[in-house]
Amino acid sequence: MTRFIILLLLCGSSFAMTLDEKLNLVKKIYSLEAKNCSDIIQKDASKDDVRLGELLFKSKLLSGNNNIACVNCHLDEFHAGDGLPLAIGAGGEGKGTDRLYHGKGTIVARNAISLFGTGLAKNKEFFWDGKVSEDAKGNRYSPIGKELSDKFDNTLAIAAILPITERDELVGSSSIFSPNEIRNAVNYNYYDDKFQAVSEKITSRISELDSSDELKQLINSRKINNFNLVHVGNFLSKFIAHNFKCSESKFDKYLMGQNKVLTDSEKRGALLFYGKGRCASCHTGNLFSDEKYHSLGIYQGDFGPHPRHRDIGRGGVTFRLEDKFKFKTPRLIEVSKTAPYGHNGAYKTLRDITVQHFNPIMSILKSQDVNEFSAVSPTLDSRDEVLSTIRIENDNHLNDIVAFLKTL
Repeated sequence: MTRFIILLLLCGSSFAMTLDEKLNLVKKIYSLEAKNCSDIIQKDASKDDVRLGELLFKSKLLSGNNNIACVNCHLDEFHAGDGLPLAIGAGGEGKGTDRLYHGKGTIVARNAISLFGTGLAKNKEFFWDGKVSEDAKGNRYSPIGKELSDKFDNTLAIAAILPITERDELVGSSSIFSPNEIRNAVNYNYYDDKFQAVSEKITSRISELDSSDELKQLINSRKINNFNLVHVGNFLSKFIAHNFKCSESKFDKYLMGQNKVLTDSEKRGALLFYGKGRCASCHTGNLFSDEKYHSLGIYQGDFGPHPRHRDIGRGGVTFRLEDKFKFKTPRLIEVSKTAPYGHNGAYKTLRDITVQHFNPIMSILKSQDVNEFSAVSPTLDSRDEVLSTIRIENDNHLNDIVAFLKTL
């Protein structure tokens, strides 16, 4: 509480302090320091290891119908995302919005998360609902169970193979006219049985590759017998960690003493972010996430609920009533490049998702007649209590916060 009161005062005009002097206090209060983008997992991976992971990342043989790869939803032009509100998985064609219009692809329930920074050593939880995680004691949790999870090099490797086992993402469909051996093997199995079924088919496909194939040659050079889904995940994690490193941001440079790198608007935005905006209540640390789960009261979005179920978020992992509709606080690494926003991609701009934090009624009504800064509905029953304390009072404040977010 003392920290918050000090920051509220700093955001006001009563102190004869410069913006930099105020931010120096913020740095001390929050112990802020620049992120270390070189602190990644799999640091000792060789060039061939990374290349093998890249080939797997781009390989369609990991999909049931041989028609989609990891790269289809994690593209360079969309900052290792896909630029869509909800990902288009199995059966999708083209890139970005092209995947929406032919109607052949399967809509995946959630927004594709950018891969940049996911290979940092401190990252221990993955996906919007945290279904893959590792606690402080090294215990791993995932849908495939402890025994299988412990065979992987790290939690990112586990997260990397889960889309390969999902029907909507890479498994796809099967019919008498277009048989899908992976889909048929998976059938209606769950968890470890599904994992084993997919793994066996992928092992078989890889064994059938021509000896001149680069992927086959790299696998053979490592003398790995029975190259399976565990190996796939491990090499994918090496590629992701090395290829999608975060970069030094403007705010990182500022924290390292380059005061002139930020504009006055960006500096005011930083003071609001750590002060009356209360953004740092959840977006903490140098990755800007408390790694916890919160409900923002986000509406269903243009696509509505997923065809087979309501998305209850973290509640679908923990099965606790209090976790329903909660989603992981996203890390804000290079956030300006990762639109659209929200677990369902319902918000096109940083301004839109920021307004959702302090006035959710805007996204529900979608009316130009509603004042963004009205106090009509700062909270909803399903939302986290901390959101009701946010105070963004005018357009200047909002513009400054968005300007600061673009420096991260």
